[in-house]
Amino acid sequence: MQNLIEEILKSCPGPVISRKEAAKLSGGLISEKYLANLDCNGEGPNERINVGRRAGYRSESFARWLAGRISQKTN
Repeated sequence: MQNLIEEILKSCPGPVISRKEAAKLSGGLISEKYLANLDCNGEGPNERINVGRRAGYRSESFARWLAGRISQKTN
């Protein structure tokens, strides 16, 4: 799992990412709106940052959260 977190962090543009950028980093698996809904339910990444009406996350917090939600299945 640590390798996956490191790969996600390498793709992050900086120490903080917006919800829009977070959706792109997930490869389109998670949308901005879904992240907003998860945040409202207390299920989103731990370290949310708000600037005015915009929300984002610390990159490391998002990477750990995303890696924890990924499940791999093999046939």
